Amino acid sequence: MKILHLISGGDTGGAKTHIYTLLKGLEDYADVSMVCFTSGPFLDGAKALGIDARLVEQKNRFDMASLKKVVEMIETEKFDLVHCHGARANFNALYLRHRVSVPMVTTLHSDYLLDFKDNFIKDKVFTPLNRYALKRFPYYIAITEKFKQMLIDRGFPKERIFVVYNGMDMKKEERHVDRDEFLGRYGLEKYSDRMLFAIAARLDLVKDHRTLLSAIDKEREKLGDAHFLIAGEGADGAYLKEYVADHHLEDLVTFLGQVDDPFSLYYASDVNVLTSVSESFPYALLEGAKAKIPFIATDVGGIKEMAGPYGMLFQPKDVEGLGQWILYALNHPDEIKERGQNLYTYVNDHFGQEAMAKSHGEIYKNILQRSKYD
Repeated sequence: MKILHLISGGDTGGAKTHIYTLLKGLEDYADVSMVCFTSGPFLDGAKALGIDARLVEQKNRFDMASLKKVVEMIETEKFDLVHCHGARANFNALYLRHRVSVPMVTTLHSDYLLDFKDNFIKDKVFTPLNRYALKRFPYYIAITEKFKQMLIDRGFPKERIFVVYNGMDMKKEERHVDRDEFLGRYGLEKYSDRMLFAIAARLDLVKDHRTLLSAIDKEREKLGDAHFLIAGEGADGAYLKEYVADHHLEDLVTFLGQVDDPFSLYYASDVNVLTSVSESFPYALLEGAKAKIPFIATDVGGIKEMAGPYGMLFQPKDVEGLGQWILYALNHPDEIKERGQNLYTYVNDHFGQEAMAKSHGEIYKNILQRSKYD
C-alpha cells in the first residue's frame, strides 16, 4: 500500500508534530512519501527524520502548473491513495482529482472557518476556497468526535468521516535542557523557586492570551509564588506586551518569543496552560503530558477527551474560572505533581503513536476497498 501525503510545508507547531509522528508510525503499515509545496524547516526536519519528503515548489497558491509533477509522481510510482493536510493541499487536490484516479482523504487539523481569522484578506479569499475544496473530498479524517459532529452539522456526509485522535511517540527521548539552564537562557533564574506556568501557542486571537492576562491581572495579589512563561509569536503580540507593561505585570509574565526546543519549556515548568477559543486535539498539551506536567485548558475540541480525569478545564473566555484553577494549582503543589504523573500514564495508554498509525492504516484499507464500488 503506497500513500502520498500532501502538505504546504510551512507548517509549525501541532501540525508539524502530527505529520512527523504519523509518517514515522506508518512505516510499519504502508509505504509512505510526502510532498511539500514550499521549502523550509518543515521539509528539512522531515528529511532529517528519514521521511521520504519531496519538494514540488509552487510560486503561489494558484500555481497549478507545478502540480503536473505530482500527477506524474502518482502515476509513475503507482501511489494507491493521496492524503491531504491543510488548505493548500486541499485546494491542490481539486486539480489532482481531475487528472488521477486514486482516492483521496483529508485530515481536518482545525476548524477551517477559523484558520485565517487573523488576516482579513486571507480570511476573505482562502476560507471560502478551502470550504469549497473540502466539500469535494470523498473522505475525511477528524481528530476528535466533536470535530466529526461539527462537520456533520455543516453538511458533510457522516458515513465518509473517520475519527483518529492525534498520537504522541511517548518512547522517544526528547531534546531538552534542565530547568536552571532553561531559565538562565532568558535571565529568569530569580523565578526558579516559583511555580512556573507554560503557555506555548502562537500569539493570535484564536489562542486568546488576553483571557490569560486578564486572569493574571485579576488575581495578581495572590500570585507572588507564580510566574507565566509565554512562548510563541504572532499578530496579537504587540497588544499583549503592551497590556503587560500598562498593567505592570512584568514580574509575573515573560514573553520568550519562539522556543525551538519546546520540551525544554515543558520540563522547566510545573503546569501547562492553553486558553484557546477553538482547538482540535492540541499537541502542546500532549507534549506537556509527555513531560509529566498537567494542564489548565479550555473545554474545547477534544481537550476533555485528552484530559481524562486529570485535566483542569474551564470555559473559553472565563477569566474567573481560569483564575480559580491557577490559584488551585498554586495551593496544591503535591497534587499538581501527581496529576502530571497520572496524565502521562493516561496519554501513553490512549494516545500513543502506534495507535494513531494503526488506525490510519485501517482507514486507508477501508477507503481503498470502498473506492472499488464508488
